[in-house]
Amino acid sequence: MKTNLQSILITGCFLSLLWWTPVTQARREMLFDVTHGQQPSDTGSDQTFYNIEECKPLGGSALKVNCPAGDSFGDRAAKVTNWKPFTYVEFIIYNPSLTPVTLGFNVKHERSNNYQTRMDIPLRVAPGRNDLKISIGGMANVDGSAPELEKIVRWYLANTTDKPVTLFFGDISLTGPDASPVAQTTGNLFTPGGVYRVKGKIGDQLVDLIVTPEMPATPAVVATTPAHPATGDPARLARIRAAKMPEIHTPVLFNTPEADEILSALEVYPPDNPWNLVVTDWPVHPNSRNIIASIGADRSLRYNDDMAFVIVPPNQKNVNVLIPNPAESDKGPFPVADNTPIEGWPSNYHRNPKYNNLTLDDVQRDTLNLGGDRHGIVVDPVNRMLYEFYQLKKTARGWQASQASTFDLKINKLRPDGWTSADAAGLPIFPATARYDELKRGVIEHAMRVTVRRTRRAYVAPATHFASKLTDESLPRMGERIRLRRDFDVTGFSPEVQTILKGLKTYGMFVADNGIDWAISVTPDPRIPDLSEELRRIRGSNFEVVVPPTP
Repeated sequence: MKTNLQSILITGCFLSLLWWTPVTQARREMLFDVTHGQQPSDTGSDQTFYNIEECKPLGGSALKVNCPAGDSFGDRAAKVTNWKPFTYVEFIIYNPSLTPVTLGFNVKHERSNNYQTRMDIPLRVAPGRNDLKISIGGMANVDGSAPELEKIVRWYLANTTDKPVTLFFGDISLTGPDASPVAQTTGNLFTPGGVYRVKGKIGDQLVDLIVTPEMPATPAVVATTPAHPATGDPARLARIRAAKMPEIHTPVLFNTPEADEILSALEVYPPDNPWNLVVTDWPVHPNSRNIIASIGADRSLRYNDDMAFVIVPPNQKNVNVLIPNPAESDKGPFPVADNTPIEGWPSNYHRNPKYNNLTLDDVQRDTLNLGGDRHGIVVDPVNRMLYEFYQLKKTARGWQASQASTFDLKINKLRPDGWTSADAAGLPIFPATARYDELKRGVIEHAMRVTVRRTRRAYVAPATHFASKLTDESLPRMGERIRLRRDFDVTGFSPEVQTILKGLKTYGMFVADNGIDWAISVTPDPRIPDLSEELRRIRGSNFEVVVPPTP
């Protein structure tokens, strides 16, 4: 008999615990048995080199792999072909460098006949030791369809960075739902992953139970050693969780008091998400000076009042959005409201005499054929989902866009490796935009986004996409994190600009798109005063590129 011990206690009956022991039902199958000297059976080319050697951070033998950019290694003929009975794929990896490395875990099964019908799961390997898990139950093919987990054919790990990497691998294994890495003999019955035998009484009833503690749903990729050796601000989390989310019955535009109240209670991504990490003490990138110079050390900080959005209720009707070329888009339908604003609405239009008579419907339909990026953003705060569109337009047949991206704000999942988003870097826009409610509160508690004219043909997590043919290492990568220097004096600026500058010191900003140099995004909210002249007093030389600290 399997049951949940918590449900027994909820009945109010007294449980007289006579004794309990862990039940040893651990299930583990090795995909890569480094402990016993197993080496890859397949590499993408003869340029990948590997050997078994001692690795102190992993506590013994490890597979040292030198892998060029874009190359791979793995198992050409999977030794374990049925993955369905297992819960996780577990990796132990040591990254000796000072920067994160992105890998693609590619898995082919019997129904895989092209890239879209195989699995390609991104892994972020932070500096130092990483103990990573991928939830098998959360696996999906690139096109979103279900994989044939009972008939795995091949798996491999690909270097998805733009440089050669050196990594040390411990065992790679499949672990079952009852696997418990540490046998507990005393203490907490609710040890994660434990399975226990309990003898005792519920009232007068003698029981002899096998107890499996109920575990929360696990996102596709779980880092048991934090992927980011940094932390968020506990005060931010406490403030958000103390606020009450109002009921939402109709779509709400971003530039309203109703939106301010909703946003104050919205937790955007988990505390350890890159957007929420405090970078005040992160080390400076060794090439920071040259990267800043390539953007423009003498150029001024600017802002675009561009990224508008609509907040929708949890039951907002989904509609089809026509996407002529959906190769790197997520599937719809999407909860696009009739009053979804287009980038720049309303402030960017109303301050220009040529366009201040346009209505929202005119802008949605682009009646003047102004074109442009036309970003459209839809936020579902109750379900914590985000939908972003590139070149969104309303037509006589309904909505259409050039690209659509869906982001689950409850988990840390990235876009598929190599995919763009409504932003060139594959990043979400909404979490990076400075808003009126934040400026009024006096604190911005997330990283911002910045555009630069020239970027490199490379990206760094959390970015997943580059948008350049240039390879000069003095150019910033997509996803490069830039911080306002800690010694920059923010006194003498208005409260709104001080709020932005303090946010740039604490959380920094990500290079997210090609565009005007040093331009950050602010919502086009008429309640926000003109910040242009003040921001122009800040120069590129006041910034520095930073990297995550070594754990």
